Parts: sequence; structure tokens; C-alpha cells
Amino acid sequence: MHPIFKFREKETQGILDLLNAVTLGTNGAHYRHLDTNERILEADHPLFLSMERNGTTLGNVTFCRREGNWYIRYFAFSNALQSSGKRASKSGMKNRLKQEIERFFETGLNGKSEWGEIDSFYAYIDPKNEKSLWMSASFGFKTIGHVATQTYSRVKPKHSERLQKIQAWDEVAPIINATFQSYRHFATAQTKKPPFYVLRNLEGEIVAAAKTSISRWEIHRFPGKLGGVLTKIIPFIPRLNQIVNPKEHAFVVPEAVYIKDNDPELLNELFEGILHQESKNLILWWVDEQAPLYIQVKSKMNWGLLHKIIGVHKVNIVERSRLENDSSTPFYTSGFDFI
Repeated sequence: MHPIFKFREKETQGILDLLNAVTLGTNGAHYRHLDTNERILEADHPLFLSMERNGTTLGNVTFCRREGNWYIRYFAFSNALQSSGKRASKSGMKNRLKQEIERFFETGLNGKSEWGEIDSFYAYIDPKNEKSLWMSASFGFKTIGHVATQTYSRVKPKHSERLQKIQAWDEVAPIINATFQSYRHFATAQTKKPPFYVLRNLEGEIVAAAKTSISRWEIHRFPGKLGGVLTKIIPFIPRLNQIVNPKEHAFVVPEAVYIKDNDPELLNELFEGILHQESKNLILWWVDEQAPLYIQVKSKMNWGLLHKIIGVHKVNIVERSRLENDSSTPFYTSGFDFI
């Protein structure tokens, strides 16, 4: 590649500075991750492809290498790349950037990458983010499914007597593996990291389970026509201001959610109990719209106040692959990938 591009397996301060400054989203929600420094350390088998000039990181693409399927964790570029220098110079840099990334994708999928055989590259894109959609399409990515961003909120979440917080992956591995092993791109690199929450019946059988993470965002704009206004007035709306704090929006992120018989009452007990235990008021659950559990429960749950206001926000799953995939099979979504 051109000398301006660097490959690294460990983040640099320049990469961190770039990612911490990025505001995500365009025409929909606008938000900034507040846990970037911690999340980068948690990334599974990362590879950083950076564009660097005069000691400054102008762009970065971060991959999580999950065997043959590489998740594009970050795709970020600095304002300097977009606003500094002459127009011709900027155009040349952007063309060089596009050419080099395209060459990297092509080389990887043709089996010529120094990092081994790659079956696919995939990412999640807000369908209202026209710039990202155009960019992914120009690189040959196709939309292969959709993820629902489902909120679950409670102002005063109730305690569940039978909720248990556990640290041992071995206790939940049999159920989670059996439930999700047929999902596309199921990988446990993130899922097996504790904590886990479970509900047990009187016989000690696990009837509900989930792995959880806690995330913090700074929200500049919510999705929807009134998203910008909503961000400004939330601090003054009783009850809602207990669920959302735009300046530091802390929430629970579940993944690998198992519910016996897809029972909505069990899901409600699990989610509400987790909120109580974690002293939080909001869950953001990213789940494939085709997941059997979500299909069964989505119309039977009381998702809470925030859901009534903003509804369900959809995210596109985009992929460039050398293999044919069954689009009818649900896609496994790791909570880590969205936070």
C-alpha cells in the first residue's frame, strides 16, 4: 500500500484521538461514544488500517477478525481530511483512500491477504446515513438483513427474586451455543465475556439468560423528525429525564438473549430485573428482525415510555462476501459491535 497507510495490531494515541472526536450518524440520530478507550482494549483480534500524514491520523478502519468473517468496527475520518488543503489535493487523497481500501478488500477476499483467508467483511449502517450507504455500495457491500434497535425502559424497575448474576461462561454456554449456533456469523469472542444474568425455575433449570454490557453515549440528536428538539427538552420532562440523560446516556446492552419458549413474561422479568440490579433505567437491544424470539415477543411486550416516543429504529446489515449466504437465517448480533 501507499506509505501514507499503516497497518497495526495495537491502537495508537492518534487513533484514539480520532475516534474519540467522531460524532456518529448524519440524517438520523447523532451521538458520540464515551467509552472508546475501554472498548478498543476489548476488541477481539483487532487490525487497524490508518491513514497518517505529518504525524496526524486522518482516517482509520478497525477490523475485528472473527475467523473468516471480519467485522468493520470503526470507519472514521477526521475533519482535516474533509476541510483542509486545496480542493484538488483533497480529491486526490480521497481517491487514493478509496483505491487502497478497495484493493485491501479485493486482496482479502481473493485469498491473497497476509492475514489468512477471509470469507467476508461486514458492518452495520443506519439507513438514514446516506453517505455511509453510498460508501458501502461503492465498495461492493450489499444489504443482507436488518437489525431492530429495540428500547426497553422502566422508571422504577422491579427486583426479581430469582435473578442471578454469574461470571462463568460454562454455566450458560450450552444454552447459548444451542440457541445461536445456526445464526449467521455467530462468534463467542465477545459473548463469552461476563457478566451474565439468568433466571432459574424451581428445579434449577435456566429459563432465561443474557450476556450484558454497560455503555455511555453523549446524544446530540435522537432519531425521528423531532429528534433535535427532543434532545433539548428531555431534561425538563418528568419520568423521561430519569430514563435518558443526553449528556451522559448510560444504558444496558444485552446479547445472546435466551428465553425458554420465547415467553414474553420471562423476557420482561429478565430485562426489568437486570435494570434493577444495575441501577439503570434503559436497555438498548440490537436484534435481527428475523430472530424467532423477537418475532414472538415484539407485539406482546410493554417496551416502556421511550419506545412509545421514538419507536424501533432499524439498522442495515451490509456485507461483502465471497460466499453465498442464506438470507432467511437470522444474523447473530453482538452488543459490543454497537457500543
